[in-house]
Amino acid sequence: MTHVKMKTTLEERIKALEEEKRMLLEEIEELKEVVELSEKAKDLENEVNKLKEEVKTLKDKIPQEFLQEISEIGPSLLEKEKKSEGECQKCEEEEFL
Repeated sequence: MTHVKMKTTLEERIKALEEEKRMLLEEIEELKEVVELSEKAKDLENEVNKLKEEVKTLKDKIPQEFLQEISEIGPSLLEKEKKSEGECQKCEEEEFL
């Protein structure tokens, strides 16, 4: 009788350990994903910061008067470009008909 009880106890312990092992393996996979995503985010953040610095450096090389002209003229040019694109799309649509 004691052998049966010991066997049952050991089987239950094995099942519990297998379940704990499964749960730990799942947690390891999830943590690996978090680490991977964290590293990717950090890399992207570094790239973005480098690009921002490059933009700043390039803007510093452009004369301020020119930048001011662009800021004044730029919006009107963009608006004209949007209108001409819209007209081109209308022409293309009419051609299809």
